[in-house]
Amino acid sequence: MRKVLHVGPCDTPGGMATVMHTLAENPPDGWQSELLASHAEGSVWKKWKAYRAAHKHLKNRCNNGSNRPDVIHFHVAADWSWRRKARLLHLAHHHNVPSIVHLHSGQFDAWVNKGGAKRQKQVRSVLEKKGVLGVVLSTAWNERLSPLLGPLEVVHNPLPRHNRQAGVERETDCLLLLGRDDPVKGHAFAVGLVEVLRPSFPNLRLMMTGVSQSSGEGVHALGWVSEEKKNSLLARASILLIPSAFEGQPVVALEALSAGLPVCASDRVVGLPETVKTAAFDNLEAWAGVVADMLRNPPKEERLVSSVTPYSVGEVQHRWKTLYESL
Repeated sequence: MRKVLHVGPCDTPGGMATVMHTLAENPPDGWQSELLASHAEGSVWKKWKAYRAAHKHLKNRCNNGSNRPDVIHFHVAADWSWRRKARLLHLAHHHNVPSIVHLHSGQFDAWVNKGGAKRQKQVRSVLEKKGVLGVVLSTAWNERLSPLLGPLEVVHNPLPRHNRQAGVERETDCLLLLGRDDPVKGHAFAVGLVEVLRPSFPNLRLMMTGVSQSSGEGVHALGWVSEEKKNSLLARASILLIPSAFEGQPVVALEALSAGLPVCASDRVVGLPETVKTAAFDNLEAWAGVVADMLRNPPKEERLVSSVTPYSVGEVQHRWKTLYESL
């Protein structure tokens, strides 16, 4: 059986780790998958140690005939994530191991453009190596990045197998934000949105993960939650908010839709199903109008659920099988 080794931040909480675990747990037919962590949370020293350990492990695997991967699947963000993976990719290329460069970052285009023609050339030269295939998350990302980086393949993020909770009644006037404690995720904006909407919806509540404290009225800061708790929130909430400054293709949006939960996302988030409503980034008035309409006129759950069919594990498995075997 052929082997694919997924390399990236699989031990760091976040959407990329979710994708890595979903792919590793559901390899294509005829393939077996493994994970290799190349990143760690914490200090620069901890990050460096994780990278050096990954480099050593990868070098040993490439030199081991019986344990040598047939494909190395690199999961990449921008900036230092790209720089680390580029070094690991060079190692794989030196040992003639075919590689996937899977671009997850919602700011990869901005990062490349910031570095000008020199950075574009550097990234493009990596992706043009023999046995290397660049992959993006959606047609929208392909349209943004292929003029800069050359031809790319499109594969959606896989929808994790969702344990939809039966018998849970969806609440009214309950907003939900699922994300790590990072300014780009828009927790403060969501609190401000509740304040704007509360005169029209006096019982409005906001449930937020990733943060443990908030002083807003009707705001519940939950910190990190278990998978079971997350599924309960998806089953009970009225609308999932994604007011992010940037995202690649947030898996949480797909999970919400599969649970029949409407989603409102920033217009900076691209590549999501058409059932997702959008509002102008950082514009409270625009968001208040869209969310108020969604609360008053919720869409049919059946339409939301059916819109994520192309993101099912089975569909994504088939696509990865085709790409792995083309290398």
